[in-house]
Amino acid sequence: MAAELATTIAPVDDAARLLQAEGIVRGYCSWHIAPSRADSVTVRGNGSAVITLRSLHVTDVTSVTCDGTLLDSSNYAWSEAGVLTRLCGDGTLSHHRGGWWESEIVVEFTHGYAEVPAEVTGIVQAIAQRAADNPGSRPRTQDGPFADTFSQIGFNQAPAWGLLDAEKEIASRYKLPTRA
Repeated sequence: MAAELATTIAPVDDAARLLQAEGIVRGYCSWHIAPSRADSVTVRGNGSAVITLRSLHVTDVTSVTCDGTLLDSSNYAWSEAGVLTRLCGDGTLSHHRGGWWESEIVVEFTHGYAEVPAEVTGIVQAIAQRAADNPGSRPRTQDGPFADTFSQIGFNQAPAWGLLDAEKEIASRYKLPTRA
């Protein structure tokens, strides 16, 4: 079977390493983080008054459409953390008909940081630098009496492309929690 996710093992330049490192951080955090962008998502209501968007930095909700009907903004509230709450017309929490009943809900929203947080940039650069310094992911090299030991995540494991524990601790501030 032909390779589909990778088509070459040619030498990788710094720009490619940075893109790959970005992908690792975004994958770990489960959303794009930055830059700010407009998105449209379709979700299925689950009977709860709350649905969650795949973002931790929502800056605007432009529209919400439920089964093809555009909702007035008085029928929902949203938070920066990506929580969209169904409201009654009087602005109180919706318990009638189960809140977001089993409907197709289309949300147009803007999210992500305008600028990449410095600590996220630092993690991406550290991953890319490890890959440049140790492209073979070796835990240690030795040339005569001189040796280099690389960052390791476990005994004899030096994955250039992995997040170290300290980086995971920082990145966890931007990681989507597991949501039902």
